[in-house]
Amino acid sequence: MKKIHLSPLWTAVVADGLMLNLAFLLYVKFRQAIPLVQFTDYVPMIVLPMLVLMLFWYAIFWLFGLYDVESFVSRYKQVSLVFQAATTGAILLAVVIYVDDYLYEQSSGVKVTARARFGIFFYWAILIGSVSFARVFHATVIRQRLIRGIGRKNALIVGTGKRAQELAADIEAHPALGINVVGFVKENPNGQETAVQEIVGTVHDIPSLIQARHVSTVMIAAEVNRHEELLQIIGLCEGKGVSLKILPDMYEIVSGAAQTTQIYGMPLVSLDPKLLSPIEANLKRFFDLVVSASVLLIGLPLWLMIALIVWLDTKAFPIYSQTRVGLHGKPFTLYKFRSMRPDAEASGPQLTQKADNRITPFGKILRKYRIDEFPQFFNVLIGDMSIVGPRPERPYFIEQITKQAPHYTRLHRVKPGITSWGQVKYGYAANVNEMVDRLKYDLFYIENMSFGMDIKIILATIYVVITGRGQ
Repeated sequence: MKKIHLSPLWTAVVADGLMLNLAFLLYVKFRQAIPLVQFTDYVPMIVLPMLVLMLFWYAIFWLFGLYDVESFVSRYKQVSLVFQAATTGAILLAVVIYVDDYLYEQSSGVKVTARARFGIFFYWAILIGSVSFARVFHATVIRQRLIRGIGRKNALIVGTGKRAQELAADIEAHPALGINVVGFVKENPNGQETAVQEIVGTVHDIPSLIQARHVSTVMIAAEVNRHEELLQIIGLCEGKGVSLKILPDMYEIVSGAAQTTQIYGMPLVSLDPKLLSPIEANLKRFFDLVVSASVLLIGLPLWLMIALIVWLDTKAFPIYSQTRVGLHGKPFTLYKFRSMRPDAEASGPQLTQKADNRITPFGKILRKYRIDEFPQFFNVLIGDMSIVGPRPERPYFIEQITKQAPHYTRLHRVKPGITSWGQVKYGYAANVNEMVDRLKYDLFYIENMSFGMDIKIILATIYVVITGRGQ
């Protein structure tokens, strides 16, 4: 009989729900608002606030990154995040409870006791203790499963020398890491030093090996001392959806921010650290959902009217779709209001030029005020894009750009956006050289991205739209 393995995410959600409800019932008993013996007689009075509070805590936990599967195995990190989330949520609840008690006193004339009012501290302590216990137990179970080989991830080590051998031995000695080394890549086909036997290919085989062997992490332990060789290895891994790590004594030849991680005895440097904290990343996504849904729903009559005018102007379907490259190099379908003739690219992909005769009369208005971009809020809603992020390009032009700037693929570390720092500061690019020039602005955004910077870019974009500086 086949064993059923539950997802760590869902087991965490269920465990949290049980502990949250336990903490709530203990808090109710402490407040003595409803005697514990009467729970069965007043079930609706308990169940409704219990469900509301559970949803509230789920939102807070999500905001603080407690449902980030990658952090589940770290017991220390779980307890730390629980403490931060519970403290923030308890402060918010304390304000609500104080206002509720004050209104109750004013309406009933009955003074709320200090014990009842400050019961939130009891609730806070019980919440931290119960949820932390469940999370530590959950992380321990996951670690044991990893040791038994359940849920492990595949890793590829670039390098065949002594350094690579030591790294592999360290990983094998600590099965709780949950990593399977599926092979070694020879960095120099003509090199002689090989301390390992499981060589599966050379550097140029990395992209195919990642796909064929379902690799999630690439560890660079190569005997590389040249800047160009290292950048080549990094470039081959970019946009493949893998975590990229490197031994720290080679870090001085790698530009950009990095975050150190630990493989027990061997520290590694992450070349793809998380660009936003869990709170900022979740706030960004929540903001994207709220704004895109609002724009699409509130503006629906306007979008229908524009679609009708576009259809009359072009005699073609008003929504134009095009394949673009998004997060981790994955293609997706981008939507725009049609602003060009239906046969605009009959001779092949072309970038928009100034005074482009392919643009229709109404299309000029749409592009000037960037109204043609508004259907992309649907892309944001379904998760293909964000409101702010590097503008997505077509595979045809990406192939040309990467010939001049191989590091262009670093833009695929984040979701593409409707607007970007490059578009605000540089504007539209009319050729590949201009795309490369604009790249520095988008790379600056990635290395310095924050929710605050997103708001700055949105405000600058609104100014561009109002003043009609589009193309």
